[in-house]
Amino acid sequence: MRNADKEKYMEEALALAGKAEGRTYPNPMVGAVMIRRGRIIGKGYHKRFGGAHAETAAIKNAGGACGGATLFVTLEPCDHHGKTPPCTEAIIKSGIKKVYVAMKDPNPINRGRGIRRLRKSGIEVFVGTKRTAACELNRKYIKYIKHRMPYVTLKLAQTLDGRIAAPDGSSKWISGGSSRRLVKKMRASFDGIMVGSNTVRADDPLLLSSRDPSRGPARIIVDSALKISPRSRLIRTSAIAPVFIGTTEKASSRKIDKLGKIPGVHITVMKSRGGRVPLNSFLRSLSERGMMNILLEGGGELAGSLLDEGLIDEAVFFIAPKLLGGGVSSLKGKTARSIKDMRGFRTVEVSMSGKDVMITGVLSGRRNKCSPA
Repeated sequence: MRNADKEKYMEEALALAGKAEGRTYPNPMVGAVMIRRGRIIGKGYHKRFGGAHAETAAIKNAGGACGGATLFVTLEPCDHHGKTPPCTEAIIKSGIKKVYVAMKDPNPINRGRGIRRLRKSGIEVFVGTKRTAACELNRKYIKYIKHRMPYVTLKLAQTLDGRIAAPDGSSKWISGGSSRRLVKKMRASFDGIMVGSNTVRADDPLLLSSRDPSRGPARIIVDSALKISPRSRLIRTSAIAPVFIGTTEKASSRKIDKLGKIPGVHITVMKSRGGRVPLNSFLRSLSERGMMNILLEGGGELAGSLLDEGLIDEAVFFIAPKLLGGGVSSLKGKTARSIKDMRGFRTVEVSMSGKDVMITGVLSGRRNKCSPA
């Protein structure tokens, strides 16, 4: 088989995998394509956590007629019992003779096991076709597995001159309707949405996804002194979608007790660092609660602090064709003291969202380096 054909089939498998964005947690996104005599006879992808894995879906789609076929799969097949039986067993029983794997599974539970099992059964296994693309697809899963930290995506809506609010604090609306609708859809693919206490006081946001809110992401608040009002919309809707608050010893025990009794409100009290919530520790506590993928929606001070600590992995900027001339800056960090200290991006995509320019980029960094090794 020509290399061009191998890449074409793996690209199709990657496209299938991407359809499940936000639905497979804590599993990765995986797609599979079955080939025989140069023709696709089956395809499938892991649609949701607990559902059929991509390999078994492709075998079923092929009607079981897989003898002598070649399988292209975006991630090493699993060789352990979880919500479903091992995919290696299904592949071996199907009669598949060759398997092309885009990348090894970074999870130590399975890493290398699936490949060894298939080879031991006489199946030819080739690893590395479209590996970089496969890593990018599951970059959030890779960081979570390797570092036990959530992957943080910063979302900002700003003017051309870099402002997220006017001098009086007003910010509705800088971005256009198309961008706001897109953000509501984006939220559904995250495990949690994070804001600072200043954003809660200024905007009183709901931060619910456009899908069923009860199945949507948790809301996360960074509030060092626990100044949030019990009457805020986030707290009043905590029974619909949970609220996780990171605070410090500066918060009154009475307020902690009062808010902690509200259904759906979860408070983590930590020792302050420089008078603020220790962000690295708070994020790690969220990962221990099972959050792999967090959307940071504000504000500039919190975003700047996370950037300073190297805790932001990706950024989505909506830049509106408007000018304020003053007001609140989009980022209030201290990362760059000179040009040589600027943070760079590994990937950048530019598109239009209505009249707004949408720029999406993955930051360069050790913790979000796209490698399963």
